[in-house]
Amino acid sequence: MAKSSPLTGAVAGHFLIDLYTPVLPIVLPLLIEGMGLSYFLAGLVVTVFNVVSSITQPLVGIWGDKTGKHADVAFCVLLGAVGISLSVLTSNYLILLMLVTGAAIGHALFHPAAMDLVYRISPPASLGKYNSIFTTAGSISYALGPLVAGALIAFGGLPAVCWMVLPGIIGAAWIFKLTRKTESLEPAEKKSRVSSVEGSKSGAALVVVVCALRAIGYMAVITYLPTLLTVVYGMGSFVSSVIVTVMLFFGVAGQIAGGRLSDLYGRKRMLVAGLVLAIPCFMLIFAGGFVMIFGVMSYAFFASFCYVTSVTMTQELLPGKTGLASGLTLGFTMGVGGLGAAVVGLAADITGNLSFAMSLMILPIIIAPVIALFVKYRKAEAGSLPLP
Repeated sequence: MAKSSPLTGAVAGHFLIDLYTPVLPIVLPLLIEGMGLSYFLAGLVVTVFNVVSSITQPLVGIWGDKTGKHADVAFCVLLGAVGISLSVLTSNYLILLMLVTGAAIGHALFHPAAMDLVYRISPPASLGKYNSIFTTAGSISYALGPLVAGALIAFGGLPAVCWMVLPGIIGAAWIFKLTRKTESLEPAEKKSRVSSVEGSKSGAALVVVVCALRAIGYMAVITYLPTLLTVVYGMGSFVSSVIVTVMLFFGVAGQIAGGRLSDLYGRKRMLVAGLVLAIPCFMLIFAGGFVMIFGVMSYAFFASFCYVTSVTMTQELLPGKTGLASGLTLGFTMGVGGLGAAVVGLAADITGNLSFAMSLMILPIIIAPVIALFVKYRKAEAGSLPLP
């Protein structure tokens, strides 16, 4: 089997499983109305998904690294699709939580398994490019998920969302066909791409911290930008949704650019550059008018520009531990990123000023590149620029 087939399966799986991730916030208002949920119980549904997924991923990654065994990516996609799609059909809150928990487990199992495939398949000099392809697939579907769910609700009401299970079932069968024979691929632990570097584990820890700080600011913007646009700037809900969707696609472009340029000019250099350039762009979000729109798009680009780079650096600083690396950068840090939304919400409640509350996120955004400078990382691949 050609190596491109498992890679296609991993990328397609990431596209599918992340299609379902943003559906819960879209259906939540209808669940509140239909099931008579309080805001706390409704919010708990999303919290359960995020917490279970973010905590489970690193643990699954560690187990996979130690045993060499990973979950079947096709099964993970199927579990995620069924859990989210069928959650709209139940009127029992406990069953709802069970379905969401199952989807979160599928989500958590998928990323270490799929990233292990990508790591084994990708040529050493193109790891950043392959990682960017993988992460970009998920980012594109993350942007499309709310639109798909919204369209189904508009035409058939909340129960129509269950039809989203079909692409998950069909896609899982196709992905299984592509990835079922991966034993011939070289084990990830034998494909160490970075020579032993003093303090490599501490360097990986710093990159994870940087990735978490980036996620805190980015998740806060994604969460509250629609409210900022409608309540503070007086835009219509349709216009604000278009802006958010375009913003997410600018993030996709940033991921592609960051992954490729990190292959050419060095991981650490591109990580620091993206983080630094994101700082002024973030502040433009509060300027209003066209400048605000420019700030939103450019911030999404540069915040995402350094995301793939941080994922790749963690993999290279933890050779043979791709499961742990992906669990930390794709799971744990995104869970930590949710803290940004919580802090902004609390600050907005206390001050009554959403713009001011969101502007507080400049602190983690500024701290991130400072910490990145202290990462000990030296590229050993040909054609790369060594960095201290």
